This record gives sequence, structure tokens and C-alpha cells, in this order.
Amino acid sequence: MPPTLPWERPIRLAGPDGSGTCARSAEYRTARPGQGVGMSAVTDRTPTPPSGRAVAGNLAVVYVVFGSTYLAIRIMVETIPPLVGAGLRFAVAGALLYGMCAVRSRSLPRMETDRLVGTGFIGLLVIGAGLGLLTLGEHSVPSGLAALLAAAVPVWVVLLRAAHGERVGWSTWGGVVCGLFGVALLSLVGGAGGTAAVSGILFLLAAALSEAVGSYYAPRFSLVEDPILASAVQMLVAGPVLFVVGLAVGEHLDVDRWSQRSLLSLLYLIGPGSILAYVSFVWLVSRTRTSIATTYTYVNPAVALFLGWLVLDESITVWVVVGALIVVVGVVAVLVGERGAEDDGRA
Repeated sequence: MPPTLPWERPIRLAGPDGSGTCARSAEYRTARPGQGVGMSAVTDRTPTPPSGRAVAGNLAVVYVVFGSTYLAIRIMVETIPPLVGAGLRFAVAGALLYGMCAVRSRSLPRMETDRLVGTGFIGLLVIGAGLGLLTLGEHSVPSGLAALLAAAVPVWVVLLRAAHGERVGWSTWGGVVCGLFGVALLSLVGGAGGTAAVSGILFLLAAALSEAVGSYYAPRFSLVEDPILASAVQMLVAGPVLFVVGLAVGEHLDVDRWSQRSLLSLLYLIGPGSILAYVSFVWLVSRTRTSIATTYTYVNPAVALFLGWLVLDESITVWVVVGALIVVVGVVAVLVGERGAEDDGRA
């Protein structure tokens, strides 16, 4: 699942979503304190446009790797307990990202206490609750269906905005209704598979809501400025918490029972899934238009569905396809409506 950039928020954009689909790009000014913390490497001056080959390469990484994380999670939880596995994933990935930041700055990164606390708290919501629940859900839900339900995070963010009295345009509301209908269809029809499948879908819906809540409230906190360092902090806070909670609820650290392919999937989630693709995503949101950087929102579910069918022989029914199309149309309508509101505000 794509990482969230809750500390990245365009000045005129209403609330980032749990998949990073509202991340600020180089076309926007850096948000001022109190409006969300901008990427330190991006200033008010537009940088030199990147080459088309560089953009295409980073998009390919984001499309394929982010889309494949759902498959990797599904394989990981075959023999590795979900919360223990997620905890190990983010604890190790966070440590590696923190090491990257230390090497880059040639010293241990320093962070103000309030920014450290704020970033850690958002990490608990977005990674701890959000991705932790997603991992739990994939224990009993096909990876493709999990990706489709996760793709609806922008819909939940809009509902949070409306609940707090923010104005929402009609086109955005149309996308919300469409997206909710698609989620309901996928939950009722695509998830018809017994008590376990229903509980898994509930975990996935709770995961999407947790990510939306964390992303919506993130700009109200003082957060670590550097996006990679902030992600490292979030992972280092959420990872150990997930691991301890997993042990507390009865999950066991019985490494001898872990299959080779589950272990390889965990390593994939740590490396490409949590580091490589994230660095590519940060590069995209800082060097390209938001409309380009966030196209993974529409592509990832298709990648996840295809890989689930190809590798795990997950069935793709007509109703799943219909629900998928409805969700994607709803998400597209929400994002287009929000960008239209941005353009009106800048005009």
C-alpha cells in the first residue's frame, strides 16, 4: 500500500487522503507553519523540469511496486502472524530510512520535540492503525479486493471534511456517492465468503477510515519537515507498537513455521515496498504535477487484481469488476473535483 504524505498539503487543497493522492507537488508553494509542513527540498521556486525518462521510470516503480504490496502482504500472512509481520516490516524499514537520512546529512538527524511527537502520533494512525488493520484484513480477504477498498480513502477524507463544515463541490459529492456505492457493492458481493471474509472486510474498511483520519488531521500538527525522515519516524513508532500488540493478542514469533515465500514477501515489503517505491513517490510529488504523481490511485487496484489472479489464482467475478470500475470512477471524480476547486482558488 502506498505510504501517506500527511505532512504535504497544498495551500488551496482541502485535506490530503490516506493514499497520498493530495500530496503537494512543485507547482504549489510550500505551506506555511500551521498549514502543514512542506518538503524542505522544494521551495517557492519551480525546479528544473525533470526528463520524461526519469518521470516514466519513477512512475513505473510506483505503479508496479505499490500495486504489488497487496499481493506481498497476502503471501506474508500465510505463515507469518499479521501484526508481528507488519511490525517487523515497518520497524526495519523505518530504521533503514533513518539510516539513509543520517548518511545523507552526515550526522544523526535532529528533530524538535513537538514535531517528533506529532509525526509519531500520525504514524500511529496512518501506519499503526491503517496499515496494521489492512494487514489483518488480508489474512482473510483476497489481495485485489483489499486494494480496491483501500483505493476509496479519498472518499472518506471528503466525508471528514464535510463533517467539519468544509464546503464540498457537487462534482466531488458525486464522486463520493459513486465511491461509496462501489465500496458497498464490493463489500456485499465481492466479500461473500463466510464470517472470516466479512471480518476481514471490516478490518479493511476500518483501515481506510484510520488512514483518512490520520491524513485529514495531520496538517493540524507540527510535523517533521523532511518527508523521508518523517516517514522513518512514523515507521519507527508504529512498527514496534504493532509488534508488541501482536504478541499481546496471542500472535507468536515462531520463525520455524514461516515459509520461505512468506519470508521473501516480508523482505520485499521492507525493501522495495517500503523504501524504493516511497523514494520514487517522494521524487514524483516534488518534481511533477499532482495529477501525474497521484495516477497510481487508479493504477494500483488494477495491478493488484492482475497479480492476485496471476500468482494466487484469485477469482475476478463480474461483480468485482463492476465494483472496481465504480470505485475508480468515484475516486477520479473526487480528485478532479478537488483540483477544480484548487484552480478556482488560485484564479
